[in-house]
Amino acid sequence: MAGSQANILDFEAASRVRMLERVRSLTLTRDALVETARQNHAIMAQVHGAVLDIIAADNWVALDHRLQHRVRTTLNADFLGLWVEGTTLPKGLSGIQVRPEGFVAELMHGQFEHLGPVSPQSSILYKTRAGTMQSEALIRLDWGPGEALLAFAAKDRYAYSTGQGTELISFFARAVERVISHWAR
Repeated sequence: MAGSQANILDFEAASRVRMLERVRSLTLTRDALVETARQNHAIMAQVHGAVLDIIAADNWVALDHRLQHRVRTTLNADFLGLWVEGTTLPKGLSGIQVRPEGFVAELMHGQFEHLGPVSPQSSILYKTRAGTMQSEALIRLDWGPGEALLAFAAKDRYAYSTGQGTELISFFARAVERVISHWAR
């Protein structure tokens, strides 16, 4: 009789092990979802803060200062620039520049936005810092007198990538577009 018990399977124990493994797996999934939600919320709060900062700018100089200091650091960009067509700007701006008509269209090749590695043609945007910038987010703006281009760049090659969602960065770009549209000449 003792030998026959060795061939008995304990389904209850096997079921309990499978259930515990499933609970662990679900717990890890839940924790990952909660962490992702927290990160998304923090990023959204940063973008909303940056938008509130730029809408308070009442001229090109104030916008330039805000973009280059508070907004760039708030959004964790190593580089932030704005190029506009069809206007004249005050002297002394560091991050906002005028470009001739067609500059944005030529650089963007019909695209509305580009996220990913720094492309050879857009490296002209970063001048002396071109060699250190590894990833970029370029967003095309239509502000009235012409087009404009908002560019974020980072030393981290994964900061902006092709598969990344663009809702928040596009939201920020639309806010910039509306602010500068008020100054169209």
